Amino acid sequence: MRVVSLFFLLLMLPILPPSQTETETPAPAWGEPHFAPYIYPSYNLALLNRTIGVRYFTLAFVLSGGECVGLWQGSAQLDQYFLVQDIRNLRTQGGDVIISFGGAGGDELAQVCDDVESLTAAYQQVIDLLDVTHLDFDIEGDEMDDGISIARRFEAIANLQAANPDVHMSFTLGVMPDGLPHLTQRFIENGIVNYGVRFDLINLMTMDYGGGTAPDQMGEHAISAAEAAHEQLAALYPDKSDAELWAMIGITPMIGLNDVDPEEFTLEDAAMVTEFAIERGIGRLAMWSMERDRECVSGQRAVMWNCSGILQEEYAFSQIFNAVTG
Repeated sequence: MRVVSLFFLLLMLPILPPSQTETETPAPAWGEPHFAPYIYPSYNLALLNRTIGVRYFTLAFVLSGGECVGLWQGSAQLDQYFLVQDIRNLRTQGGDVIISFGGAGGDELAQVCDDVESLTAAYQQVIDLLDVTHLDFDIEGDEMDDGISIARRFEAIANLQAANPDVHMSFTLGVMPDGLPHLTQRFIENGIVNYGVRFDLINLMTMDYGGGTAPDQMGEHAISAAEAAHEQLAALYPDKSDAELWAMIGITPMIGLNDVDPEEFTLEDAAMVTEFAIERGIGRLAMWSMERDRECVSGQRAVMWNCSGILQEEYAFSQIFNAVTG
């Protein structure tokens, strides 16, 4: 999933004043399953919750700006005042955030930090600054074949899990309609066997498959990918029940027009995937991305970061997917 460098230019909505948020914030009750769309951290999350009912958001992306320190998009401080206040407001309303590292652009911290100790400290700083209980690692492209950064990341995550047993970890990974590629299966097995990493959720990027798949059957492809991944996880976790395995799976489509032309994930696909997710007890539905959940100006059909490229009402995908949230 892509990084937009102009995220400061996104819609900035007013934040509730600090006087309304200084009281102790109760711990949010995470629903399983839940909808947690990806979004850049410059929207008013609390206002979105009040207006369209979405409770959980996946904030994208924490990257390195060249040093072993996490920054939004590799350039902005994590604990910006407006964002900290916004997260507090959201939590008072029963919502929460997931912090996502990586993505398709920029350098994830494991590629920059020199050793496991500094990487662990950089990850821990994010947990401490934003007081979060859910982290996501979006591993894409060449990172999946970078043995050094993979080993460093797994060791650091194992350290984090030992020090923060209540923090949940999801791994956002590429998938095909017939399941997780062999390299991705090896990645998961490596983390389990060699590093003792706990995979709370495998979030499948059901998008951008490329040639050889029907571009007008994206809902069917997402369901097929989840069913195949369920079988693959069963081999890795033979002691888990079917229900436990389904709860370990997330589905994340790219709504509207995909990067790979002419793939198109429609509102009908969203309804199909949501029905499947509710029926099977899928752990998480997400989407790329909240910014794209609206029609482009003049109904333009184009792949853009701030609109879906198809005809739709604003936040139509969010309203469909949010039905999974308990």
